[in-house]
Amino acid sequence: MLVARLPLAGLTVLALTAGARCQEAPVLVLTRERFDAMDRVLDGQRDLAHAKADAYAWGESYMLRGYLEMYLATGDADYLRRLVRVADQILATREARTAVWSVGDPYTVARLTLKDAEGRDALLLRSIRYAYNGQTVVEVQPGTAPGTFTLSTRNAFWQEHGPAAATFADLSLDPASPRYFEAVINDPRYVPEEGFERSPAATEGASFLLVARDLRRGAQRTVAPLPPTNLVADAIPYYGYIGPIYSGMTRFACLVRGRPELQREFGGAARRYVRAARESLDAWESCWRDGPADDEGYYLLQPKGAGMWCDGIAAPFNYLGSAGMVLLDVWECAGDERALDHATRIARLFRRACALTPQGGYSFCYWPPFAADGWAKSERLSVNTPEYGRSDAPDDLSHGAWEVEFAVACEERGIVFGRHDLRRFAKTFTRQLWTGDPQALASRVDGTGGLAQDSMGGGRWLDLCAVEPRIFELNRALWAANGWESGVYGQLAGCYARLFRWQEELGQRRPATD
Repeated sequence: MLVARLPLAGLTVLALTAGARCQEAPVLVLTRERFDAMDRVLDGQRDLAHAKADAYAWGESYMLRGYLEMYLATGDADYLRRLVRVADQILATREARTAVWSVGDPYTVARLTLKDAEGRDALLLRSIRYAYNGQTVVEVQPGTAPGTFTLSTRNAFWQEHGPAAATFADLSLDPASPRYFEAVINDPRYVPEEGFERSPAATEGASFLLVARDLRRGAQRTVAPLPPTNLVADAIPYYGYIGPIYSGMTRFACLVRGRPELQREFGGAARRYVRAARESLDAWESCWRDGPADDEGYYLLQPKGAGMWCDGIAAPFNYLGSAGMVLLDVWECAGDERALDHATRIARLFRRACALTPQGGYSFCYWPPFAADGWAKSERLSVNTPEYGRSDAPDDLSHGAWEVEFAVACEERGIVFGRHDLRRFAKTFTRQLWTGDPQALASRVDGTGGLAQDSMGGGRWLDLCAVEPRIFELNRALWAANGWESGVYGQLAGCYARLFRWQEELGQRRPATD
């Protein structure tokens, strides 16, 4: 085996290239004591009763999986007790009315109703970018002509990305006026009605931020002045987080179901999590769609008209994949045939979206192919984004991990994906994401996009060690080169647990030498 030195003083690591060669350097040894130390710090920082759903989906979900990995590595049921304690606190925050968790700013559409001089509703403003709409500020002043008004808008976040600051002077509430506010402010791309055109008198550019709608129903009024005021972001039930939040809980339920020695202590919790997951999936069921092929299917991320920029559009693959894992677990634990059907349809949709690369791996997009192609206003799919162009860039390292985990879960149950698919996903990691430099992985699953801003997500590809153990060594190389083991946050600790589990399972406290 060819050997090359890496300048990694004071750490221990074995880094492998994308081929069969090995780069020898000191080796990082992972310990349960280090995970426990991370967990104590995180536990001291937790305030789950007041946390946002983001913290559950993109932090605690990784920790729940981490507790499972630590149990599998050590056989110590205390890790399962920790999981139950955290999972129960998360479930206690779920909204009883909707059976899911809500999100608001920075993810949702923001709105503000402007009043007339008599205090009655005059017009509705919506800020419809994909994030940070709650930072949109509007101001209304009298216009230069009687009965007109001037509207100014700004958004500090979007000002860095587009012409977010704008002033629309001398607007009119008269639909016959060349300065009628709808025909001056609105960009036709963001107005759901076909045939909408801007006024020829609109010499300024259309609003980058806003869609304005007349609420007066023909009444002739004037808009009251308004000091600088933020639009208010919607709070909406968010179905996309069902998969990430429940994935660790329902995986725990499957573990308990398969091990009689765990059922006395943990059987109640396992049943509780499966029941809760089914309730949340039922809440999402109105967004289920069969297709595009007869044997495929997917969820809409949110129903049409909901306060999300992509209302009425298929969920991206990371949400479909994470939900698919929960569906498989629900089927396994509760015999739910609808859950099996949905998971199988999602799996077919994703498998057919995986393109074989010259390197022997897979490449796949963030969106399902029909959504990646974009959509036209004439399809009447979305209120907040009536039309959208093609967006078919390969998925990124972190989001793609959810899809890979789903594919592994399918293969374990003999559904759609086979062992050969897992080997191709493994090559996606070793030949496309792995750059040969342990400082960082590639950004996109096909190896393009430059270096990932955070390569920590590579640890969430470790399920593929079942077919390619070198993925463990490559991730260990990344950890040592970046010194991540000194940090503490949810994804980091969860990935550390996965590394520890595979270190123990592969017997790799020291690297292989042949």
